[in-house]
Amino acid sequence: MKVWIYVEGPADVYGLNALWESWTENMRPHGHGIKVIPFYGKDKFFLKIGSHAAQKLVQDVGALVVGLPDFYPNRPYVGKAFEHPDLALLKQVQQKLVKEALQETQGKGEKEADICLSRFYPTALKHDLEMLLLAAVEELRAYLGTDEKLENRWRKPVEDQNQNHPPKHIVEELFRTKKGCKYKDTSHAPAVLRKVTNMRQIIFEENGQVKCPVFQEMLDWIAARVGVSAY
Repeated sequence: MKVWIYVEGPADVYGLNALWESWTENMRPHGHGIKVIPFYGKDKFFLKIGSHAAQKLVQDVGALVVGLPDFYPNRPYVGKAFEHPDLALLKQVQQKLVKEALQETQGKGEKEADICLSRFYPTALKHDLEMLLLAAVEELRAYLGTDEKLENRWRKPVEDQNQNHPPKHIVEELFRTKKGCKYKDTSHAPAVLRKVTNMRQIIFEENGQVKCPVFQEMLDWIAARVGVSAY
């Protein structure tokens, strides 16, 4: 079974592939795999997700497809076609685009389109990829070479940051002050996430509180269908 995950940019590809190395390795003996594909921007994500997802769902009746754009920023879309003031509406936008493509470009009737849509999972990285670096706090601390309790710099769960101070801004500031360099998402994000040896560290606090509930739901949706747990 192939799992196609559509994201906004190359940093998402490198970061997720680094984080999921062990998981995808465990999938391989079962004949499953994950392919993360970038659309190079949020506008392009909305323009392309419908046709690309529909094509994958129709070409392979066993394929799974995940829509994984960044949730923020969402203010530029107020009053426009892809407006999404909350996560539920962002999911609806993606679902609508894929269903329309299934009917209009793949020639599926409504019932057939709905059957295909059962293999499509619309979600988001909330706020952005860097929220996973905040979740991987021990690995981030080690990479930055600091003993500071970094968690005091952000909200918990890590997915609930202030839109005016999103995870990427927090990480950029940390690299500037702790490492004395400019943060490069395509190289630094995978370098940190590759250090994660157990994905449970990304999902749960020591007290059992869920750090990334939206991200966890996506992992569980995929895991239930491929039969290989992510953590």
